[in-house]
Amino acid sequence: MKLVKPYAFRLVCRWLLVLVVAALAVQACSNDDAAPDDAGPAAAPGAEQGPDPAEYTQQVVQDAIDMYESSGLDAAVAHYSDPASIDGQWYVFIIDGDGALLAHYQPERVGQSLHGWIGTDINGYEFGPEMMSADHNGKWVPYVFTNPAGGVLDDTAELAFELKNAWVVRHDGLLFGSGWYISAEEFLPELIAEAAKHYRSGGLEATLAFYNNPQGISAGLETAVRYYNSTDTVDGYFTGIIAADDGEIVSHIDPAIIGTAIEDLLGPAVSKATPEGTWITAEDNDPGAGGPDTMRVWLVDVDGTLIGGGWYTPNGTP
Repeated sequence: MKLVKPYAFRLVCRWLLVLVVAALAVQACSNDDAAPDDAGPAAAPGAEQGPDPAEYTQQVVQDAIDMYESSGLDAAVAHYSDPASIDGQWYVFIIDGDGALLAHYQPERVGQSLHGWIGTDINGYEFGPEMMSADHNGKWVPYVFTNPAGGVLDDTAELAFELKNAWVVRHDGLLFGSGWYISAEEFLPELIAEAAKHYRSGGLEATLAFYNNPQGISAGLETAVRYYNSTDTVDGYFTGIIAADDGEIVSHIDPAIIGTAIEDLLGPAVSKATPEGTWITAEDNDPGAGGPDTMRVWLVDVDGTLIGGGWYTPNGTP
């Protein structure tokens, strides 16, 4: 059965693709040159929440592995199946080697398989195989999942769909995971800032190494974008852009745009890009100049090279 998504949900998918394309854009440039929800009180033992949600997520997972090692599987399963173990938006899930869910604060999910419905997000993206491919080094797996509004954990809660990034580690044949819900408004600038930092220090080679790191924050996105680009769940264009210092676009998700001028695509507002980065919105652009009708792109100026990512609807798109 095909699910029809509300407009608000499609925006979540758009931002998912923004994050994906921002990472994949750098890879394209090199070619030119050559389960789970939230709320609750008690924190996992040992975890100290800091400003970096990715690091905190990894620590929560490590604490779960440590509990398994010190107290055994039964104790770990009992602890993480109790809603009292939830720490804000963080909770731990444990999966056996066959993909069956052993521990989750929602009892109806326990015993279900990642190869079934719990391994598929609301938009049909099968993230289960991505989780199952995790090894002892761990990997990030992004997917869209429900987040109970107001931290209410019952059947009457209004559910919202949000982009979640889960850290999954294989240990002793088991998968231990946890994740957090991403604010695209914060995460996209951070991701592109990291790309710009590596570009400044080591050029494209260093940037590629950052994006190709299987334990990196942008890892796991390529599979997701392949799925979402193959469906009709979203509209418009998702741009991951790199433009040379002469304004020529050297990387873009649409090959036909490579070689054109970034100002022709996004309008004169591209001149507002700074080394710190800035949002270019529809209000910044003159539709008469041939640019997009609706635009939200984060652009960073790296010594004249523009690196950015965002979403827009071109002129004439309904």
